[in-house]
Amino acid sequence: MNKNFLKVVFLIVFVLGATAAFAADPADVSPEKDPERVLAIVEGHEIKEKDIDELLMTAGLQAAMMYDNEQGRRMILDELIALRLFSLSGKKQGFDDTPEFRSSLDSFITQSMAMAAMENAMKDISVSDEECKKFYDENLDQFATPEQIHASHILLADDEAGADKIALIKEELEKGVSFDVLAVEHSIDPSAQQNGGDLGFFGRGQMVPEFEEGAFALNEPGDISEPVKSNFGWHIIKLEEKRPASVLSYDEVKPQIEQNISNEKMTEKYLEELEALKEEYTVEILMD
Repeated sequence: MNKNFLKVVFLIVFVLGATAAFAADPADVSPEKDPERVLAIVEGHEIKEKDIDELLMTAGLQAAMMYDNEQGRRMILDELIALRLFSLSGKKQGFDDTPEFRSSLDSFITQSMAMAAMENAMKDISVSDEECKKFYDENLDQFATPEQIHASHILLADDEAGADKIALIKEELEKGVSFDVLAVEHSIDPSAQQNGGDLGFFGRGQMVPEFEEGAFALNEPGDISEPVKSNFGWHIIKLEEKRPASVLSYDEVKPQIEQNISNEKMTEKYLEELEALKEEYTVEILMD
């Protein structure tokens, strides 16, 4: 049985079993709450507003959105009361003096203490705008988006029937028949039945070379290629849209760069602290 210590065991029950009935109503949310306001007292122990706020933060954004209202907060209070009562019951039965409990408690304390020490080691880590801008300027290729085109095609078999259909399709296009209608009617590409031959956006290197060459040779939206032969058959390609190559702006990618640099610094700091601790304390590895 997994005995991981959680801040509230019973919170899992109603978070996992949440329904729309308890979705937050903005009218129910108090704009200002006194974190020290006592909501309940269980055998002398005070449960305060801040205890509920802490749990909502721990549970994550989705739970906070669902339960930060009058009814939801009351549910959390009821669970906190239940937790305290079961804790009193467990102590009364002597569970706090069992080897299993002491082992679990020791594990919890070890993890919490280690986390506090690591957070303290990382507290001064920061990333300047100059560092972010320098990384951006030196790694522009990471933020480049290559040229892409949006195209549709009609795929025909490489046989006599396919040759006849090519001539027919050309005539129909000259008469103004819609390309996607002709794709549904004639294309042997199975996807044509769902999307009229639309291939969406793609860049170079994603299609077979013959198809790619014919598609990227088209210039204006609406342009239709001459038949292009590949190992799949004959393609008639229509250009829908072109996206020129571009580079994401610094402002667009700054948060990502800042996070990446911060992660690198934290990793370096972690390894540096770990090596220092190995020098300070005795570590004996017995595993082969």
